[in-house]
Amino acid sequence: MSSLINCPDCNHEILSRLGTVCPECGHTVGYFDGDKKRKIYGKFFALTIFVPFISFITILFASQNKYTMYIGIAIFFYLAIKSCPLLFKNILFSKFEKIFFWFIWILSNSLLFSMIISVLRKGFEA
Repeated sequence: MSSLINCPDCNHEILSRLGTVCPECGHTVGYFDGDKKRKIYGKFFALTIFVPFISFITILFASQNKYTMYIGIAIFFYLAIKSCPLLFKNILFSKFEKIFFWFIWILSNSLLFSMIISVLRKGFEA
């Protein structure tokens, strides 16, 4: 059952269902219009894309000495926890999305964790 939202262009009341066309102005309801869940989903999607990149850059620059590396590792774990799909389970709509986001999260964090292990094994140049 779809709820009603106000059209973002003309404020006419329309269904929040994707693809609904406003009879007044012709606006088509997109994925991120209306529903609060969809807006949170957009933030989660951005987290999924940018967090591994930010973690990679942090670890890369932090690997210069052991103190900055410890800070980099702490940042990695913090970002990994904040971007965990488990925290966003109520906004994932389909089974495919759940599997996809878990796969991306596990893969990216596994690669980053192996990078951390590699740097720690290599040691630091003093």
